[in-house]
Amino acid sequence: MMETRFKWLYAASLALSGAILGQMLLFALQHIFKWKSLYNIFDLCVILFKDLHVPAPIAWNMVNALILYSFIAILWISARHALGSIKAMKLVEMYRDAHLSEQYRNKFQLGEGQFQIISYKAPIAMTIGLWKPRVILSSGLMDMLEPNELRAVIEHEKCHMRHRDPLAIFLLTMISKSMWYIPIFAWMADKYPIMIELRADKYAITQMNQSAHLGSALLKLLKQAPAPHVSLSHASFAETSMNVRIMHILDPQMKISFKWPFVRLLISLLTIILLVGLI
Repeated sequence: MMETRFKWLYAASLALSGAILGQMLLFALQHIFKWKSLYNIFDLCVILFKDLHVPAPIAWNMVNALILYSFIAILWISARHALGSIKAMKLVEMYRDAHLSEQYRNKFQLGEGQFQIISYKAPIAMTIGLWKPRVILSSGLMDMLEPNELRAVIEHEKCHMRHRDPLAIFLLTMISKSMWYIPIFAWMADKYPIMIELRADKYAITQMNQSAHLGSALLKLLKQAPAPHVSLSHASFAETSMNVRIMHILDPQMKISFKWPFVRLLISLLTIILLVGLI
């Protein structure tokens, strides 16, 4: 039930943010190219500010600043992710263990572009890539885990790959940073990664028919030094919501509940109404 609600909230967040960004782009293009005026919520915002006796230049500058900030933030986050992806791919190719990667791809029935093992001492297990996600494991992780523990980790990451979770994390990060004035997006960007980790844990437990191997793998990783920081959107096995995940692994039937952010939701609704110009 909770997972279904979050799926709907995720879809609603993308639809709402897409509509707002579309209106921002339309507003900007109208005034840059002097197009014939079309219905636009940001034109209504300017009118609203004027009705509230805000001087026209101030109203105009406020709306323009909001739009400019949002698009600059989107470009910055996208560029940062692109550079991080290029750097990560170079490192993966540099440290890739082709023989071991092929061996495990065949074992777990994964394609060449879906699974790679790198020769690296630190224990790493993550899924990267927006459009073509792939699972990355390190030799350090494989040396540390027992075979069944390793299989549980791979099943966990396969779930991230099949659901394109790095893309979801990237999109939520982008809209929460670029539209900070709608705080429900920041809440979603914080809580949704927890849900996708729980979903991946549940999938791994189902594939393994028990939770002991996944739990022991997670505990072993928790005892290790933190993995190297990665500056691109990714889904990592041991970076998110450890306490909740351990409780869920110990009791897979446990119901996970979150305190719904009614204050943030109210502020978000008021902000959206303000943008539409209906106050």
